[in-house]
Amino acid sequence: MLNTEIFEECAQINALIENSNKAEARSMVINLLDKLRRDGNEYTPLINHVIREVGLFPYIDPKTALWEDQVVVEAFKANVGDEAPVTLHSAQSHVLKRLLLGDNIAVSAPTSFGKSFIVDAFIAIRQPENVVMIVPTIALADETRRRIEHKFSHKYKIITTTDATITERNIFIFPQERSFAYLDKLEKIDMLIVDEFYKASSMFDDDRSSSLLSAIIELGRISRQKYYLAPNIHKIADNVFTQGMQFMRLTDFKTVITKAAKIYEKRRNDENVDEFKKNYLVNILQNNTAKTLVYAGSYNNINKVSTILADNLPYKETSLLRDFNDWLKVNYGDSFSLCQLSERGIGIHNGKMHRSLSQIQVKLFECTEGLDTIISTSSIIEGVNTQAEQVIVWSNKNGSHKFDYFTYRNIIGRAGRMFKYFVGKVYLLEEPPVQENTTLTIDFPDEVAESLDSEDPGIEINQEQNNHIKEYEEFMMNALGAENFRQIRKLSIFKSCDPRILKSLIEKLKANPNWPRGYAALAATNTYNWREPVLDVVSLLGDNMAKLIKIAIWKMPDNWTRSIAEVYSELSDISYEDLFSAERYLSYNLCSTLSVINILKKSFDPTSPDISLFIGRAANAFLPKLVYQLEEYGLPRMISRKIQNSGLINLEDDSVEISEIIKQFNNIGREKVIQGLNNLLPFDKFIINYFYDGIC
Repeated sequence: MLNTEIFEECAQINALIENSNKAEARSMVINLLDKLRRDGNEYTPLINHVIREVGLFPYIDPKTALWEDQVVVEAFKANVGDEAPVTLHSAQSHVLKRLLLGDNIAVSAPTSFGKSFIVDAFIAIRQPENVVMIVPTIALADETRRRIEHKFSHKYKIITTTDATITERNIFIFPQERSFAYLDKLEKIDMLIVDEFYKASSMFDDDRSSSLLSAIIELGRISRQKYYLAPNIHKIADNVFTQGMQFMRLTDFKTVITKAAKIYEKRRNDENVDEFKKNYLVNILQNNTAKTLVYAGSYNNINKVSTILADNLPYKETSLLRDFNDWLKVNYGDSFSLCQLSERGIGIHNGKMHRSLSQIQVKLFECTEGLDTIISTSSIIEGVNTQAEQVIVWSNKNGSHKFDYFTYRNIIGRAGRMFKYFVGKVYLLEEPPVQENTTLTIDFPDEVAESLDSEDPGIEINQEQNNHIKEYEEFMMNALGAENFRQIRKLSIFKSCDPRILKSLIEKLKANPNWPRGYAALAATNTYNWREPVLDVVSLLGDNMAKLIKIAIWKMPDNWTRSIAEVYSELSDISYEDLFSAERYLSYNLCSTLSVINILKKSFDPTSPDISLFIGRAANAFLPKLVYQLEEYGLPRMISRKIQNSGLINLEDDSVEISEIIKQFNNIGREKVIQGLNNLLPFDKFIINYFYDGIC
């Protein structure tokens, strides 16, 4: 840019600031910085000054800034657990100050706001004893753990599983369902952090909002301070769950901006919609290699977009992608759809794949020689903090329904990244929803109220809710006996169980003590006979998984002894994604319910078979417990099998805690692990390095 052009833009920015329009001025500054980056211009003192005026202090270049602007850079530096302090922008600093004063805060801010820096700074400065971070997904838990591990593992035990021994200082990071395992182990929580707390509303997460609300109540009893985070919320309607918290709406404070191209307006009335979208999609991706997220909206659309790109995009010839493709073929089989896509620099994120495989793809997306494009459902906006240079919105639906403006903002918010992509590009192939302000409404469902203790609910309840609780308690005491009910309700598995499901199970068992059919088979090893009792339970839950479970259940015990490709080759009428879904459903949804059934049947009849061994094995997808947990750390089972076979580390000892295994990995070191394993594929080494990056 010419100096005169820079001066003119700075003058316009200054005029906006003087008219108290800082939000628009900030957007203009970010747009200016993008032009300067593309043209290779240095920041002049004038540029640094306007950056300061809009509060974007991290963007100031101290080498070319005037002394008064340099002072601001230093004044807003904070200890975030790294070797050197980091400069916060003005809004981050404001939130941090409120937290350090002890305030309970619910913050709504853009995706690129940098909310994690505030958490890290609070921990580094306050050094609380117990911090609990509730995140929506396992993938986000691992992403957060990796960040926290680097900064605080020398002072804290980082806990992500349900079976850890707590120490003097702990940072817990997991989805809400895992938090119930620690309710009877924790006396106090110094800071309770709920990320993506909008999911407490059934408007945004009908399946899991109740469990999040229950966790918020139970953890809130012993929490000294609370910090809830969400994007793009304009207002929070009055509710008991955020009572006493201060809402901070910082949605106008942007650190990157997005520019949307309304491609859908170019379609002629007589032009086929899918053909129109296909042509533009291919054209956009063929003409640049920018890191791109393609929001497909549904599993069917992922398949459609995958086929289009596989048929029209050229191969991306890099050694990293060749290694990845070879690794996929060896471990998953040639027919796995990701094989054909990955050699073209394309990945898939749909919430259905093996967790380690999803993590590996996100890592490859961050590599220059790796994936350029990821096709996704809403899992990419809900599960990880991946940012791209551009986002292509193929569909304006989330599943079968049109998405709302809130979801739309979250999707396009993935375009742009601080210091890397000042301006995120968005291509709209279908019309977005009309702009509207989102009011977060958090209701108090009956099933959440019923799970509370009428004498000590832990949250404000009204008379009607109190009556519901007492009716539920009366039902349970009549069914189980008063003392038995008092003992059972303390168990974490019951605290996390939906009271509606619990009542259905009790009624079913009371009406038919022999339900589920063939229950004793679950205490035996004949996998074929597992089908009958398992399908009975799946049918009661009303989940559309019976067909998949029936096909897959008898082969899942081979997960540790055979490769995924071998297991899949012996199944019919099922896709890879179906196999992954069945495994995930079995290891959590089904096992949680079977655990409750096992306890109930024992309470009704002490001679009932104990199926704890089956539950324990199935909960870990029939892998050794440590192997299953290591997959959450980014180490796939096929590499764990090579480590076990080498004798380097014993991963089959279920009595050992994951933290001890991580210590063993660190004591051995990545080089010795790589050298000590036979038959390592080139991409195995990439994964081992990625795994080690997250534990040391």
